[in-house]
Formats: sequence, structure tokens, C-alpha cells
Amino acid sequence: MIEIAYQTISYGSSGEDVKKLQKSLNEKGYSLTVDGVFGSKTRDAVKDYQKKNGLSVDGIVGNKTWGSLNAKATTTVSKPTTASTPTTTVSTTSKRPEYEKSQAVKDAESKLTQWESSKPDEYKSKYDTQIESLVEELLSREDFRYDMQSDPLYQQYRQLYTENGQKAMRDTVGQASALTGGYANSYAVTAGNQAYADYLDELNGIALELRDRAYEMYSDEGDKLIADVTLLRGLDGDDYEKYLNTLEQYYSDGDYLLEKLSQMSDAEFDSFLAQVDAWESDRDFEFEKLQDELDRQEFEEEMAFKRAEAEREQANEDREYLLAQQKLAAQKSSGSGSSSSSSSKKSKTTNEYTVYPETYKQFVAMTGNGRIYTEDMFAKNSTAKSKYGTYKNYLKVMYDKYA
Repeated sequence: MIEIAYQTISYGSSGEDVKKLQKSLNEKGYSLTVDGVFGSKTRDAVKDYQKKNGLSVDGIVGNKTWGSLNAKATTTVSKPTTASTPTTTVSTTSKRPEYEKSQAVKDAESKLTQWESSKPDEYKSKYDTQIESLVEELLSREDFRYDMQSDPLYQQYRQLYTENGQKAMRDTVGQASALTGGYANSYAVTAGNQAYADYLDELNGIALELRDRAYEMYSDEGDKLIADVTLLRGLDGDDYEKYLNTLEQYYSDGDYLLEKLSQMSDAEFDSFLAQVDAWESDRDFEFEKLQDELDRQEFEEEMAFKRAEAEREQANEDREYLLAQQKLAAQKSSGSGSSSSSSSKKSKTTNEYTVYPETYKQFVAMTGNGRIYTEDMFAKNSTAKSKYGTYKNYLKVMYDKYA
């Protein structure tokens, strides 16, 4: 049974498992502070150890690295009690890693949700009603018109200047008449009318001034309406700009929260994928070890079977040889067939060119002997490789020995 009971840890991990790792590495010659924090120094030490021990150099401490450090992984393969195919059970105590969001990621998601619910309302102007009212008043104004007869001030001036003109006319006629002995004449009348007309001319001038003043008031009133609209629009523009700034800050905050959540989620999920990969790699490693053990068992059984066959064949040959010796002894004791027996021996001849086997199977077929190294066994035996060089040379020597 293969038992896997190691916690996969990597850069950023912390806790008792990291302390165990640091202690194990220190026992291998490293000098780490046993603080339970898987930092850059611990990661560098892990990679260095993996490189020196033929492990995958990824800085992740899974079952392979744990097993190499602590030699805790054990494999037990039950020996077959019969000639049938052996059965081997494999169980893994470590469960496949499952992804679960950390509290930090959940908090980041909660903040993003709160941000979404706090979006500013649509912009509403405080001045729309006033602006519309002023614009309507400005656009609905009548064209300028001035009616002297309806102007009370003009009527006051008219009455005043008419009375003063009439008085001046009487005074002028009286003064002119006095010059002529007190009798009215055409000169006096003409002088009086001229005095009256002068006052009427002055009244006309005042009427023009009153018209100009009325137009100025009309224009000032229009300018004030325009100025009020401009002022309100300016205030409205300031409010809208503040609203846009608030909206821009809102989306900026959202971008920050989203980017932070994405980075945290990606980093966390990448770490999870690394743990899954390490877990699957460890399983593959353990199954490869199991398969190697099964192959070794099968090879040993095959070799045992071949040895048994060879022993049976050798026993048969020995039995036949003994029978032949007994028969020959019997013939000698009876004094017959000695010349024929000597002639019955077969001489051993060899061909000029010997054909040597090139594979293990050819060797067994040609010699009936399977008690030599196979290709794989020879490749793993440094002593045999140093002595014979190549597997073909080894087969030649073994063939000359056993053929």
C-alpha cells in the first residue's frame, strides 16, 4: 500500500508544516530560521535541494519533496502466493485540493458590491425652474413702444409747460401792448404766440428724453433678465461639474476595487492550480513507483519460472546421462559393444564463424539459460557496464561461457 499524508506547501504558506520543512532542510545542511514562514530564502533552499536530488525544480513542496526529505513514503507490495498475476492495492490519504475563496477575497467582493450600490443618482438641477421661467419671460417680451399720452410723467410735464407757455404768452402780449399805448396789435400777438411755441418746443425735447429714458429702462430690464439667466446657468454648471467629479471618483474607486479583487483572485487561484498540479504529480509519481514494482515482480516471476525450467531440463539431462552411463557400464560388464560404444561418441565441431545473440531473448532461445542480466538490468549496473562496455559484448562473453 502506498500512503501519502503530506500537506503541499509553497511560497507564501505559513504554519507548523513550514516549520517542519525548515527543520528538515536544516538537517540537510541549510541554515534557515525556523519561523514557520515560507519566504524567499526557504523557497531558494527548496529549489536547491530539488535540483541536487533530481526532483522537479518548482519550489513547491509536495509528496515527492517531502518523501525525499523525510523518507516517510512507504510502499508495500504483497508477494503472490500463486502463479496468477499479483494484485496490489494503492490508497491515497491526501485528498485532491479543492478551491475555496479566502476571507480576504470575500471581503474584497463585499466591498465591490457595496460600491455598486452607492452609485450617485442622476444629476438634477436646482435652477432648471428658475432658468426656464426667466428665459420664457425674456422671449415673450413685447417690442419696445413708447406712448407719451399714457406716460404720467409726460402728462405732468405737458400740463406744466402748457400753463407756463400760456402765461409767457400773456406776459409777452401785455408787454408788447404796453409799448403801443396799451392796445393789442399783431406784433404783440405774434410775440405771445412765439413765447408759447418756445415752451411747446421744450416740451417736445422733454418727450424725447422721456422716450429715451423709457427705452433705456426697457433695455436694462432685458439685460437684467439675461444676466440672471447667465448667473443661474453658471451656478448650474458649477453644480454639474461637481457631480461629474463625484461620478469620476466613483468609477475610479470601482476600478481600484475591481483590479484589487482580480489580482487577489488570480493569485489565489494560481496558487490553487499549483497545489493541484503538485498533487497530481505526486500521484503520478506514486503510481509510477507501483508500476515499477509490478514490473519487477513480473520479471522475478519470469526469471524464477525460467530457472525452474532450466533446472528441470538439467535434471532430465542428468537422468538421461546416468541411464546412459548405467547402460554403458552394463555393456562393459557383459564384454560386448566396447568398440561400437567408442565409435558412438560424437565429436564436437564448431563453425568457422560463430553467430552471437544480440538481445536477451535471443540469448535465452539459443542457450536455454536465462540467468544473466537483461538489457535494463545491465544498463543500471555500473560495474557490468565498466567491465564489458556494451550489452552486445556482455552477451558474447556469456554466450561463450554458457553455450
